[in-house]
Amino acid sequence: SGIRPAFYYSDDEVIAVASERPLIQSIFGTEMGDVREIPPGHALIMKRNTEFWLQRIHEPRPIKQCSFERVYFSRGNDADVHQEREALGRNVAAQVLELIEAPGDTLENSVFTYIPNTSEVAYNGMVKGMQRMLVQRQMEAMNSDDKESLVKLLGMEVRASKVVTKDAKMRTFIQEDSSRESITKFAYDLHYGTLRPEQDVLIALDDSVVRGNTLKNAIIPMMDRLKPTRIIFVSSCPQIRYPDCYGIDMAKLGDFVAFRAAVALLKERGMGGKLQEIY
Repeated sequence: SGIRPAFYYSDDEVIAVASERPLIQSIFGTEMGDVREIPPGHALIMKRNTEFWLQRIHEPRPIKQCSFERVYFSRGNDADVHQEREALGRNVAAQVLELIEAPGDTLENSVFTYIPNTSEVAYNGMVKGMQRMLVQRQMEAMNSDDKESLVKLLGMEVRASKVVTKDAKMRTFIQEDSSRESITKFAYDLHYGTLRPEQDVLIALDDSVVRGNTLKNAIIPMMDRLKPTRIIFVSSCPQIRYPDCYGIDMAKLGDFVAFRAAVALLKERGMGGKLQEIY
């Protein structure tokens, strides 16, 4: 079903195989079309005499790639992965704008940021989506008689800023449980002066939320030091609901923030008995 990717490149001198396409492109200076994907259910057979061929070893099933692989682990400089991540961010823009404006806030007092480093592409998609909606409102105002609103909209912009910085050498997600909490507290820091204390709403996008430990122990307490009026946290990827059995450290269902949220909602609605029925 193609849950894990594999790509290969061949010429008169070499044949190379890797789990990600851009790695091969960068090393061999090839075009995207020169690197081919090994189809699901197939194996790449190579011999010492330089012969190679693709051979079907299982009946191919419908494509069901691991979404977390595409959203988090894959290299963001892959053309397809880049477009997918940007689209994920763009898709949440309208809902985020509704959350901003519901209590009476506007883009004027909203600062958009992201949790480094893998979520930057999705964040760019969200900002582009915001800019597109702002331009649409400006055009609508130009066709109306409300000059005051037009002047206000023309002076408005999407305030995008890198509020949080991270030590690129630290991958907190893949640390052991015993050391993850202490590491997350020192992996991130703030860019001070990026928002107005007690005036601005802070909208922070992350590309994935699995356990939520980094949010709870580091990100939210740190952002709160900037004194925003509200913090709106946005996850651009689908909820991580099920344990992973392919080597990614997501083995405990009870650790997932999506699962804990579902349990909390059931109890809040007086439906806690459903848990016993299901499990």
